[in-house]
Amino acid sequence: MKKISLILILTVLTLRAYAFAGDESVLAKMGDKKITSREFEMLLSAYPPDKQKYLEQNPENKVTLLKRLVQVRLISDIAKSRNMDRDERIKQQIDYYTDELLSQEFLKSETSKITVTEDEIKGYYKINQDAFKIPEMVRARHILINSSKSASDEEKKKAREKAEGLLKRVKAGEDFAKLASEFSDDKGSKEKGGDLGFFARGRMIPEFEKTAFSLKPGETSGIIETKYGFHIMKVEERKEAGIEPFETVKEKARTMLLDKMKANKTQQIIDQAFTDAHVELHPELLLGGKK
Repeated sequence: MKKISLILILTVLTLRAYAFAGDESVLAKMGDKKITSREFEMLLSAYPPDKQKYLEQNPENKVTLLKRLVQVRLISDIAKSRNMDRDERIKQQIDYYTDELLSQEFLKSETSKITVTEDEIKGYYKINQDAFKIPEMVRARHILINSSKSASDEEKKKAREKAEGLLKRVKAGEDFAKLASEFSDDKGSKEKGGDLGFFARGRMIPEFEKTAFSLKPGETSGIIETKYGFHIMKVEERKEAGIEPFETVKEKARTMLLDKMKANKTQQIIDQAFTDAHVELHPELLLGGKK
């Protein structure tokens, strides 16, 4: 929210000062003032790519943003009419916000020039294998017969008997997925024939997980009792632990390497700026000490 407010404030301060070429369709009028499509697009361009994508997919939020921009401009004008823009404290904040934005844009501009080669990506992949590890995983189906902790002994007995009856049908050769679709109480997997997809250790409750990783593909469990009720499980596939192939994670590795290089470049620029300016810091004054 603070970043959005900062963008809006700086838009109010800067877009008024310049004329931009482009679509000048008027999106809003406030007396003799206006906000054009070009100005609004300038505002949107300051958002991160994911935020811009979200706004494109949800145009109603653009309307909310436009109203917010109008609000900021109107209230800002009222504040100026009362000379609040001459207040030293507020002027310092405006200067700081301006410097903060310029600093961010400069660093982004400098680091955007960084590129990486295929060989550099492969090298990063080779020396950072831990980042691309695949844990052992299991894909399983299950049938759940609900039985809550508050259920009576009789209710639990009936639930277990129902599960045992379904287990007999599975062992007799009936289709597990079909039985799950018809009888399972797990709404999340019922329509998928009880399919839970692949999962690693630590994702499921202990009793369920222990059984899942003890079975071989094609094997069916006995009755598993958990806090949710009684389960029957069938393991479909297993994936052993290993390292993801380079081609599968090349883009992930590219992003990770670029992020690292950009972070290093950013720090170099900052360190050099401190050196060139002969910066002196006296933190002891903030901590109650004397210079």
